[in-house]
Amino acid sequence: MDEIDLAQEAEARFTRQALARHKAQAQAETPLVEGGARVCRDCHEVIPWARLRIDPRIVRCVDCQEAYERRR
Repeated sequence: MDEIDLAQEAEARFTRQALARHKAQAQAETPLVEGGARVCRDCHEVIPWARLRIDPRIVRCVDCQEAYERRR
């Protein structure tokens, strides 16, 4: 293998890893839906509509989000 082959292989490996990370993150951020309502990904309680109106991308209830932020 010459330098160009090695560079192409490294680039392909980097791209595969980046896509895998992106896919894993996207799956982790996808809200759970139960009977048409969104539920918290940690405690599985329904997330209040008022909270979802603030930000529809929310995936945790207030209590679980606070606990998540304390762990970070």
